[in-house]
Amino acid sequence: MAQINPVKWGILGAARIADGAVIPGMINSAHATPVAIGARDLSRAQAMADRHKIARAWGSYDEVLTDPDVEAVYIALPNHLHVEWARRAAEAGKHVLIEKPGAMRADEYAALEGIDPALKVSEAFMVRNQPRWIRLREILRGDEYGAPLTFSSLLSFMMTNDQDFRQKPEWGGGAYYDLGSYTAMAARYVFDAEPRRVMALMQRNAAGIDLFTSVIMDFGDGRQATFMVSLAQASSQSIQIVCERAFITLPQAYVPSRKEPNLIQIDTSADHANSQITTLEFPALDQYEEEITNFSRAIRGEDTPYFDLQDARANAAICDAVFASAESGDWADVKGA
Repeated sequence: MAQINPVKWGILGAARIADGAVIPGMINSAHATPVAIGARDLSRAQAMADRHKIARAWGSYDEVLTDPDVEAVYIALPNHLHVEWARRAAEAGKHVLIEKPGAMRADEYAALEGIDPALKVSEAFMVRNQPRWIRLREILRGDEYGAPLTFSSLLSFMMTNDQDFRQKPEWGGGAYYDLGSYTAMAARYVFDAEPRRVMALMQRNAAGIDLFTSVIMDFGDGRQATFMVSLAQASSQSIQIVCERAFITLPQAYVPSRKEPNLIQIDTSADHANSQITTLEFPALDQYEEEITNFSRAIRGEDTPYFDLQDARANAAICDAVFASAESGDWADVKGA
């Protein structure tokens, strides 16, 4: 067996997701080692470094990028800073994993044009690294159940922290940026295609963020996706796919259990009064560890799931259309589709 050469990681930002999810994933992955973390507040960076036994803490993001040991960076900053620091990281010769959404608008990705093509740069949708999501795509690309024709999803939680950056519209706050980016990506993943147009309805609060957004996506050829996302409802997370000859459900679709098996349920009954359910079970897992492992292996040139900036731009183009539709009250074309 070939010896593993772990990728040395730096972290930009002392965010909760880095502290509670991504850094533990790095530590647990045989393919990664966190070696540096930077934050605007050195004390926060040092406290996080101490908790996770990371060698170096810096009081700025630039110091992580000039650290010669750092090969790749994970950007855990508020949404409006993602592209700026992705560009700086790439200019420093680092591979980049950008927390979603990678950008607030599709045209922001122009700032990443011309970077070294040898660098891996990807938007951090950890769910695509779940073994059951990978198996789901294999199933949908096969002929057993026919083509997927409809997709529906719910994703929500109750946001109670008034100081959360998701409360600030100028920082990319709101339900769509935080949750809709996942559901739009999931629909694209299921259909393995880009939507032609979207229709969206948003309910905004006094600060201007969307607390609830409902979207219809038209993929053409009779294929439609619908999803609803909210920051002001009880916790929900589901995906349902109707194929020509099967109804497929993913319970706990986006945040799978780390203790119980994760499931794909396939109902092939042609009668509403009955069911013929086949359940596929996948071991409990840490999907952040899977994400870091796969991205690190991609950096080392291995054949592993990897989604490039073209994929990120496509997801951002849907975001642009969703906001345009919510503003106009009409269908909005997805540019580039």
